[in-house]
Amino acid sequence: MRSEEKRLRTFRQWPESSPVSATDLAKAGFFFLGPGDRVQCFCCGGILRSWEAEDQPMREHQKFFPTCKFICGEDVGNQQMLPFLEILDYVDGQILSLLQRMDVEEANVLQMGFDHSLVMSLVQSRHLLTGTCYLSVSELVLDLLQVDGEESSSAEEREPPLSTEEQLRQLQEERMCKVCMDKDVSIVFIPCGHLVVCAECAPSLRRCPICRAVIRGSVRTFMS
Repeated sequence: MRSEEKRLRTFRQWPESSPVSATDLAKAGFFFLGPGDRVQCFCCGGILRSWEAEDQPMREHQKFFPTCKFICGEDVGNQQMLPFLEILDYVDGQILSLLQRMDVEEANVLQMGFDHSLVMSLVQSRHLLTGTCYLSVSELVLDLLQVDGEESSSAEEREPPLSTEEQLRQLQEERMCKVCMDKDVSIVFIPCGHLVVCAECAPSLRRCPICRAVIRGSVRTFMS
């Protein structure tokens, strides 16, 4: 436990109601022991608990265990953690704690395809701005959807309107067979529903060229 990073990792079950931060405790030489808010020094083995709002971990450590070599400044092999890594490690811990509190049905919602870096960014921002983490996956997903919607709207606003020529070109591309690139599309694949090939090319395909789904059947359609 000489590493601040390893000590900080032990605080993943640290009570959210505690007035003392896990980061300050790890810097002061403590790792989480439990139950409640019990912590222990990696060097002298001293145990402290019942933390209050005005408590400063380093000062309390020195007050109750003044002979601790770590507190006295001796070289006991303590490995400090860089601030950036400190933040990322804590955020990762918050995400793990959140996932552990979810039931199976709620956890499935995170499989919708949200970018992991976006999740990390939101959890980190929440902690830095409010000092708290998300209490439920629903709360996190709502923020993810809001951010995702804002980014989509911004992207749409930045796109200039298409010219008539460009619209015509896109329409021609949409109607062109994606296999021979010559004839118009006319076959709808079942069950995926993609309309991407002409009647001549369809019989040679076993999988949809767009989604790679196995073709179970097809329907002829006529473009107006």
